[in-house]
Amino acid sequence: GDTAWGVVIPQDSCDEPYDYAIEDKSIFILWAFGSSHSFSAFHGTDRGQFTANLMGPPPTVLDLEAYDYVDLLMPNVPMIRGEDDLDPTNPFICSYFDMDELGQEIGFTAEDKIHMVGFEPVITEGNTRFIHHLTLSTCEGYVSFDGDQGEYSGLDDSNLEHNLVVPACTNMPPGCTNLIAGWAVGADAGAYPEDVGIPIGEGQRWLVMQMHYYNPTMVEDVYDSSGVRIHLTKDLRPIDAGLMNFVVGVVTGQHPPLPGGMEDVAMETLYAEPDCTTQWSGPLTVMSVSHHSHFMGTHQEIIVERDGKNLGPMRKEHRFDYNHQTEMEPVNALRTLLPGDRLAATCHFDTSSVPADSEVQIGEESNKEMCFPGLFYYPKQKLTAFIYFPPKAVSPWFINDLEWCSSPPSDEIFDSLCAEKLYTDVTNYYNLTFSIAMGYKGPTIDYPSMCNGGDETAELREALPICPTEGCTETQSCSEEVLRDWAQGVCGWNCGVFGLTVYPDLNRTEVYNTANVACPNLFFDAPTLAEPDACQVKGSLPQTIELLEVTTGKDPEPEDVTTGKDPEPEDVTTSKDPEPEDPSSGSNSSWNSFAAFLLFGVFYA
Repeated sequence: GDTAWGVVIPQDSCDEPYDYAIEDKSIFILWAFGSSHSFSAFHGTDRGQFTANLMGPPPTVLDLEAYDYVDLLMPNVPMIRGEDDLDPTNPFICSYFDMDELGQEIGFTAEDKIHMVGFEPVITEGNTRFIHHLTLSTCEGYVSFDGDQGEYSGLDDSNLEHNLVVPACTNMPPGCTNLIAGWAVGADAGAYPEDVGIPIGEGQRWLVMQMHYYNPTMVEDVYDSSGVRIHLTKDLRPIDAGLMNFVVGVVTGQHPPLPGGMEDVAMETLYAEPDCTTQWSGPLTVMSVSHHSHFMGTHQEIIVERDGKNLGPMRKEHRFDYNHQTEMEPVNALRTLLPGDRLAATCHFDTSSVPADSEVQIGEESNKEMCFPGLFYYPKQKLTAFIYFPPKAVSPWFINDLEWCSSPPSDEIFDSLCAEKLYTDVTNYYNLTFSIAMGYKGPTIDYPSMCNGGDETAELREALPICPTEGCTETQSCSEEVLRDWAQGVCGWNCGVFGLTVYPDLNRTEVYNTANVACPNLFFDAPTLAEPDACQVKGSLPQTIELLEVTTGKDPEPEDVTTGKDPEPEDVTTSKDPEPEDPSSGSNSSWNSFAAFLLFGVFYA
């Protein structure tokens, strides 16, 4: 027969971090049933999860079966990595999909704009335990670098083909970073409001799906054909949606390691400052908030500060659970983000499982840690990700050694050591720019040779515009005095990016302590967030609740219990059950335990 259940709890007990406020929105609930009320017992397969709105009717669910779909699946790939010098327990495998091929049956090409209206994971039976995550991104192909010209030459997809598998794909291929869908352990399918869709096509021919497998015990002869089903429509919806990611610590080398032996340690907070969010075209409506870490993750939050007032986290998840990484609606007060808001993303970890004298590395592999929260929102913006990097890790792209900024010169004809270093060796001053971005392998170049070098250095002057803008550069006749003064000015800009003044000005010698390299002001001092308002209790309960009185039949009319909703509370029974069984039967005892666990799940899940 049918099963009815009800919950009587305060709307907001303010008992954090144990209870959650009940709002008119879907919340995540765990369930389990067994033969006793003991929550310590393992429930085996008699457990699960679902979302429910405890203050309103069930949401309208989009009928995805009414839409065309395509399945993007791995072609029976091995879940053990075979490449040399790579961790065999953490395969990252990518597969390309050609929009022109995908659209043949539905009737679209890569040049057309279509909307993705929903997606759902397609997981090979028995393989859930090996799959860490999957991501789906749009792209046009690889970005190629022309070493002779010293510049990126654009996108080259001449080596790509439909269903092409890339067996070593830890990092997403260049040019393929527009994330449109993702799945992690415990996540559900996704569908968007009827007026919203994720745009694909529009000349972007290629989709790439990355599958991350984790096979720590090296189980052999295991293969996978999992992937994602995307539901599509050619009837464009009014609003384009997008994903906004907070890349706090994701790739190897991005964030310093975490110390071991600590029950609570946090990564650096990633701030999206008001000068960054003012780039939005207008208010953003947030559909869902996702949290992602690995096995040591315990807590994540994206706090919103508006006009100096701390509005709290967008999603309240007191304890992150790797096995339940479902996207959830934001709290009601933060369904809308405004240009000028400050956002602050933080992740916490428990590293007590490793020795105190060791470290936990940050990176893509499952045996490392990660901090990667995100938002599904609309309307779509150009800026799709905020990214943290330690300022000193980025500084070699601007100046090889920040100590030069505050140091006196070794030759008194220069004003600072910074200017001296730039003047005598431009290639060493911009070490990473030359060696990585430009792929330069030629001889060292000093500043006068660069600025007065004629046609031989013309392309370099265009790629790296640091020579005087006065007429001497055009005539290749800049004097040593002009170049020394100009080098000091270049140092002022490069050092100033990191908050430093240039010798002999020692007004500031401390580097900015944080960064968001996706924003106009890349480096800055971390702000101090305002304290949030004190929580206001809503509703109350009787002194005791006897769980043993829960039955499968219809409850009697409730007593006068204030639940935060006036007037008198309605009957919390959601449907009429068949006649209750004999209370002595095992079935009734199991459902008593089921109801008790639901109460527990609302508080703790």
